[in-house]
Amino acid sequence: MTIESNIRIPRSRIGVLIGKGGSTKKQLETLTGVELTIDSEDGSVIIRSTPNIPDPSYIWKTREIIRAIARGFNADRAFLLIDDEIYLETIELEGTKNNIKRLKSRLIGEGGKARKMIEISTSACISIFGNQVSIIGELNEIGNAKEAITLLINGSKHSTVFRFLEQLRFRSRMKPPKIWKDKSFDEELTISETEEEE
Repeated sequence: MTIESNIRIPRSRIGVLIGKGGSTKKQLETLTGVELTIDSEDGSVIIRSTPNIPDPSYIWKTREIIRAIARGFNADRAFLLIDDEIYLETIELEGTKNNIKRLKSRLIGEGGKARKMIEISTSACISIFGNQVSIIGELNEIGNAKEAITLLINGSKHSTVFRFLEQLRFRSRMKPPKIWKDKSFDEELTISETEEEE
């Protein structure tokens, strides 16, 4: 019996889901054993099981990977969700457009420093897209990242949040981050302001 699921994502993210020459789509289909039908016009994606699917739960995993791509993550980060211990969680930013813009600026920080500090200190992956902040990680990583994000949303100073993150690293015996030496932090920070999902 064929299992099918439908999801709609922003058209601006279709190219990321397909990948260069269809590489990301093909990799996702091979990884999960599903077949994807993507409509570039309206952003709809149909996920169908094939005889190669390892388990019916891979339909749900594929859906979560596509949701992560829709929320601004690149394919490599989204593919982490194939692991049973890795989850995706989203926080909605509320208020006027100006307020959401202000909150996003606080969460990103100057030169991306705030977001990078949260990622390094919690080992979670963060995407700030439209009016949403999404987190990929293990449950404890997501919990720690959400706490830091909530502090910033509620108006805590960056220095206060950075001290909280330092304490996390101390408790986890993690090495301090070297933000100023990291040249690889080039994730997309702003994309479409809307997302449709079924």
